[in-house]
Amino acid sequence: MKLSNSLVLLFGLTVSVPLAADERVPWTDSRLIGSPDPAKPYTIEPAYPNLQFNQPVEVCPLPGSNWMLLLEVGGKVFLFEDRKECSTPIQIGNLRECSKDFVRALSIRPHPEFAKNKQVFVCYAENPVAKPDGTKLSRFKMQLGENPSLDIASEEVLLTWPSGGHNGCSIRFDAQGLMYFSAGDGAKPYPPDEYDVGQNLSDLRSTICRIDVDTASEGRKYSIPADNPFRNLSGARPEIWAYGFRNPWRFCIDPATNQLICGDVGWELWEMIFHVESGANYGWPVKEGPQPIRSDVQLGPTPIRKPLVAYSHTEGLSVTGGVVYRGEENPDLQGTYLYGDYVTGLLWGLRFDPEKEDEKVTYNELLGETGLPIISFGENRENEVLVMSFTGEIYKLVANPKAGRPSEFPTYLSETGLYASLKTLEPSPGVYEYEIAATAFQGGTTNQLLLGVPGQGQIRSQKRKRNWKYPVNTVFAKTISHEVLVNGKLENRRIETQILLHDGLTWQPYCYQWNEAQTDASLVDVEGGFTEYETSSMIGEPEILKWRHHSRAECRACHTNQTGGAVSFSYENMLRIVGEEGDGVEQLVRLKLLDKPAPPSWGVKRMVDPQDTTQTLQDRARSYLHANCSHCHCRGGGGTVALDLVFSNTNEQINALSFATTQGGFGLEQSHVISPGDPYSSILYYRMATAGKGHMPKLWTRDNDEAGLQLVHDWIASLGQSKIDDGNPTAVALRNFHQLLKLAPEERHAAVVSKKQQADAITVGLFDRLLPASRRTQRLGNSIDSAAILAMEGNAARGRESYMHSKVSQCRNCHRLDNEGTMIGPDLDKLPKRSREELLDSILSPSRKIELKFATQSILTTDGQIFTGLLLKQDEDGIVLRSADGKEHRVHPGDVEVRKQLKASLMPDGLAEELTAQELADLLAFLAELNRSAKTP
Repeated sequence: MKLSNSLVLLFGLTVSVPLAADERVPWTDSRLIGSPDPAKPYTIEPAYPNLQFNQPVEVCPLPGSNWMLLLEVGGKVFLFEDRKECSTPIQIGNLRECSKDFVRALSIRPHPEFAKNKQVFVCYAENPVAKPDGTKLSRFKMQLGENPSLDIASEEVLLTWPSGGHNGCSIRFDAQGLMYFSAGDGAKPYPPDEYDVGQNLSDLRSTICRIDVDTASEGRKYSIPADNPFRNLSGARPEIWAYGFRNPWRFCIDPATNQLICGDVGWELWEMIFHVESGANYGWPVKEGPQPIRSDVQLGPTPIRKPLVAYSHTEGLSVTGGVVYRGEENPDLQGTYLYGDYVTGLLWGLRFDPEKEDEKVTYNELLGETGLPIISFGENRENEVLVMSFTGEIYKLVANPKAGRPSEFPTYLSETGLYASLKTLEPSPGVYEYEIAATAFQGGTTNQLLLGVPGQGQIRSQKRKRNWKYPVNTVFAKTISHEVLVNGKLENRRIETQILLHDGLTWQPYCYQWNEAQTDASLVDVEGGFTEYETSSMIGEPEILKWRHHSRAECRACHTNQTGGAVSFSYENMLRIVGEEGDGVEQLVRLKLLDKPAPPSWGVKRMVDPQDTTQTLQDRARSYLHANCSHCHCRGGGGTVALDLVFSNTNEQINALSFATTQGGFGLEQSHVISPGDPYSSILYYRMATAGKGHMPKLWTRDNDEAGLQLVHDWIASLGQSKIDDGNPTAVALRNFHQLLKLAPEERHAAVVSKKQQADAITVGLFDRLLPASRRTQRLGNSIDSAAILAMEGNAARGRESYMHSKVSQCRNCHRLDNEGTMIGPDLDKLPKRSREELLDSILSPSRKIELKFATQSILTTDGQIFTGLLLKQDEDGIVLRSADGKEHRVHPGDVEVRKQLKASLMPDGLAEELTAQELADLLAFLAELNRSAKTP
């Protein structure tokens, strides 16, 4: 049915004017404007709105001039005037001319005395990976005047180190004119630090170095400052200033304090900010921030330093180190270190007191939501902070004029203006319901999708989805429904409505939780929440499910500008607008919601319904993988591997077929992401199949998508000749899992229950997928509710059995009981009196309260060795420490260079994560029973 516009004539009469067949009704009812949260104090605005670059990586002023110097990742170097109206940058050089193997440019910096010597320093990388001299730090001459240029022929290579995935690099100068530069570990994401360079001072990788570029000495084109910390250490590179970094992509030196502050890109869990000092060790790969990673690595000659800040991958995925604010326009930020995240676009401010023990952080606040892939920070000639986007624009940090204003954001779905009727979910005039070809699996739910573009706004497309431009306050909405038991009968009930709102800079995610009466939905708190409901399990029995309403930070991890916000809305996946005739993309264009169809030169392929057996197996499987995986596994999507599962890519372009896995093999020898013809040796199939460690997608449901598993299994099998199991336990477990998947639910349930108790962790993770959700192993993970554990009734006998024999709790590795076990931690036969709360806290946070005799000691010897452990003995013959592996180490007093008592326990955090809630309650009951029988010291 076509709607009509009503016109009020001069005399008050109203007539209806039919709309043309393809005329669009404007959406004028939206109240999704602003934010429910207090406006952040800072925002960004275009610093040079008439300039656009191609993947810029660094910008800085050129001393003694009005020019700004800019470097693109592709090697082009530009000058442009430092004024807002500038529209004509001048290309002054291209680093590709330096080497036929050039692959990427990393950093550029003029000499502090550029006005006199016209020197510019650049770091760039070559192919192939691990080429011994593949990363180059070079000096160039620049000519100014009427035709400014970077003299490529003047290149003077100062230093080289191997090329790789993490090259660094930042180039900065301190107040003395000494140059500092950074180098990453050069490794792939997995295994961590594959070249073992993080703690190796004979290699420049994983370091920040300091050199004097104004003086040549000892056959070098630079000299080593006299106070460099490892200048006189045998075997060490004298250039090294600090070490133990994974990828110190960007650091700064505060001109007011000479403090060096670095953002170090983390691995799987954490992103770090370090205050970097001479000779310090920042842990990689022994630790990733607070998380232990590799215990097999020999520590460098100095103790590991803690980060100033470590934020988890629920807040961001790739830190971009920034600058200390020294401008005048934002006085409240004076002296604040600003840093951001490449994936989420969040921007923080940090202050710390270096005079206090552990450099206490006095301020660390979220200042703004830029929506940008923040690749670098810079400053203009007035020291105002510039934020550089990898999409090509340069922004300026400014105070947010909306800060402090009360929010009028709708707290109920009925107030949003999206729906004409919540009872029927009929959209408001101008809001369009649409369907897509392939929908991501979310535990058997169904979805309704809406698009609302205010007024007559239009989405402007580009070849890459991340470059699409959306009108301010564009909204995508998805209402998720699930079958729920109501009075003994299954009914389709709405669980949540997800909202994506484009605020002009980025996509803001919100969630509305439907009430039990199904009359309205209320806005979920920023941290998320849960809805519990009863449904029918796979074997037909009632069970309680707990639906997770994700936090906004979790939503932002996928719904970024890089992925185009609404990841399922694309040329590839668009099927139709509900109630309209014809192809969905054509209809969007006719209604002027979208500016154009995809030109043939863009190579866009249309996806299909994965369960439509009239389509090819290839298209069905690739459509499924696009819908379920490409939100992260695409260029710029935040996935930490090279996998690129966008449907339009060929099989060769997805970086999976016969590609070695880089994030763990889970027992599969010589594993590949996809082993053509062999699903049971394919990491991709394993990650889909398991409910245990390694499951993908990370934030989505771990319920059975049996049709999807069968589809991907058959597609992988079709890609090559089938192989016979070689007895590999994981491959055998996957094959057994797939055979069980073919059984009826009741049969498979009985088979799994009989085998699960004796199974290994890999098999249990697979078998769990074959059980009703309520009967699966519910591991605690990293979010443990202490109050809930204390409220549970534990069984002391089971707790003792777990302590004595469990491979998960591992308590006996460090504690003695009944005169058995290793004495590294407290003797449980002599446990001091503690409450249940204190006992639980000692398990969950072992470093919070440490008895003096169990405080960890660290000794640095004169020959550079480090020993860490508990102090057993100290006399004129030496100091004896017992390390975490139970070994004793004796150090002669004359060999002690530094001795320090650490505040961290030898007992690591996270030991309870693999336990179930009941297992932890049982262990607590056992310890409490021991405690009741203990004598008060």
